[in-house]
Amino acid sequence: MPSIKTPPPGPHSLELASRLHAVESRNITWLSDDFPVFWDQALGSNVSDVDGNVYVDLTSAFGVAFAGHSHPDIGIAMEEQAKRLVHGMGDVHPSLAKVKLMEELGSLAPWQETRTVLASSGTEAIEIALKTAQLLTGKTGVIAFKGAYHGLTLGSLSITDRQAFRDPFVDRLSEATDFVPFPTSEDEASRLLTQIVRILSKRESSGVSVGAIVIEPIQGRGGVRIAPRGFLRGLSDLSKSAGVALIFDEIFTGLGRSGVMFESETEGVVPDLVCLGKALGGGLPLSACLGSRAAMEAWPETHGEAIHTSTFLGHPLSCTTALSFLGVLRSERLISKSVEKGQYLLASLRASLDSGRHIHEVRGRGLLVGIELRTEAGGPWKGQGARVARQALRQGLIVLPAGRHGEVVQLAPAATITEKQIDFAVTCLSDMLLRVSHS
Repeated sequence: MPSIKTPPPGPHSLELASRLHAVESRNITWLSDDFPVFWDQALGSNVSDVDGNVYVDLTSAFGVAFAGHSHPDIGIAMEEQAKRLVHGMGDVHPSLAKVKLMEELGSLAPWQETRTVLASSGTEAIEIALKTAQLLTGKTGVIAFKGAYHGLTLGSLSITDRQAFRDPFVDRLSEATDFVPFPTSEDEASRLLTQIVRILSKRESSGVSVGAIVIEPIQGRGGVRIAPRGFLRGLSDLSKSAGVALIFDEIFTGLGRSGVMFESETEGVVPDLVCLGKALGGGLPLSACLGSRAAMEAWPETHGEAIHTSTFLGHPLSCTTALSFLGVLRSERLISKSVEKGQYLLASLRASLDSGRHIHEVRGRGLLVGIELRTEAGGPWKGQGARVARQALRQGLIVLPAGRHGEVVQLAPAATITEKQIDFAVTCLSDMLLRVSHS
């Protein structure tokens, strides 16, 4: 449970903020008088800062610590691997851990035969998926969704719908991307499928045909927006008939976060490619682009020079912690816990926030929950998610803002969070949000 000894950020955090300001590019970490705190250690769903304050973490560090911070099994696996081999030569002289991990991922994937390319970050996995789609279809156009966040490298940024991120580099971004609305109802979904058909036809006539449709089944940074029932199935059918590769970005939702191994399971849909990351590495940098053998064999066979690779591909430490995480996922029933605790969190929040006039919606699936805030006039309450995050920090709670306008408070705790910690978080958030609503 939380323990606030010094109003955050305390003196040590403020000193580190000053030191960081002197050495880091000014665009990276937002520093102010009341934000951030500097972490010192973490265990389970508790985080301690350098001033000795203890917080309940409802972010699991961007969704990475799905098994909880500093899980002992993952720590032991990392330590043992570090004694044997820290770094290998991923695409030249691979490690045993790389082979084991790719076999394990293949056993979890929805295809009869799976092929995988490993990377270090989610945006790299998206880049691999975009390249695969182009090789597979011979087409460069992409359909993406408003509110989407797929990463910030140039290919990923081209399909990310955040103007603040795109505008400085717009001249370097692909012009072959069409953004369509992310549907929130079955009626919207039906109209949108018709709109996508028109875009496919228009692009075909223009000479820049669409080769890929990329979607987050649940938009994370976009505000925890969930695709309505039937839409993923409709999108899959449309993609197949049009000869377009369907890419699911499950970097946030995949591996149990939303209560299933892959969101595609909810509608029995099998996309051409799936991107994973965040929780996959068990706390170390790791991502993957998985696909059917048919899709991935669009890549030419290597003759000594891989046309897509990186220095840290198949890193032995990351592959080892990933294997350990997947073991914990099974042995501790983390997916079932995500369902059970997610339902408890969602029900508790809805009951507590029912009277808040600024609470537009509390929504989620598994342990990915969003609280959307609206103004009196009914529009998005711009920037309020960040203000809530700063206030929550002073109460011993770590949350993140989300949504296109920063109008959502995003919750993505570890599957190991306790009901007592959930109760504290709900009480803390409800007090803050209702106080704002009634003021």
